[in-house]
Amino acid sequence: MGKERRPRPWEVVREEDRGNFDMFRVRTLHARSPDDGAVHEFNLACAPDGVAVIAITPDERLVMVEQWRHPVQRVTLELPAGVVDEGERPEEAGPRELREETGYAGGEPACIGTAVLNPSWQNTRVHAVVVRGVHRAGDKELDDAEDTRVRCVPLADVRRMVAQGEIDSATTVCALAFFFWQGAPRADG
Repeated sequence: MGKERRPRPWEVVREEDRGNFDMFRVRTLHARSPDDGAVHEFNLACAPDGVAVIAITPDERLVMVEQWRHPVQRVTLELPAGVVDEGERPEEAGPRELREETGYAGGEPACIGTAVLNPSWQNTRVHAVVVRGVHRAGDKELDDAEDTRVRCVPLADVRRMVAQGEIDSATTVCALAFFFWQGAPRADG
């Protein structure tokens, strides 16, 4: 077998908007193959970047959210998460989403990693933000269509819960992987 070459960029020859929906828009890219020059069609979902918040209480509990998720038709256990508003930094979006979804607030936020949600058909990036020393600071500020319950999980149990499938949201698992792989860094150094 010969040595494989690296994939090369494809020239986008045309783009079409297919529709705008609540959280995303659909675009079709017509791109030319660098191998044979043929034009192929690729549909993608374009959505704002997101943030997943790893919020740790002083007694080493992870603040999580239980929420009914319509696509999977069940309650999931996830990190507080949401959209990074235009012009907002992940370190600003994280504490805002934490407050809105849980009523918790805490120390200085730190972005510890960014991942592309699903590059095969989406352009959305999700930023993992750590906030330590969190405490209940007020009421939740949920959207009309949100129905959640805050659940504080001992940090020591989280890896087991992921391994057993109790925590299975890809966004949450990815953010937690950044956290644990980096030695659970502290925002203050």
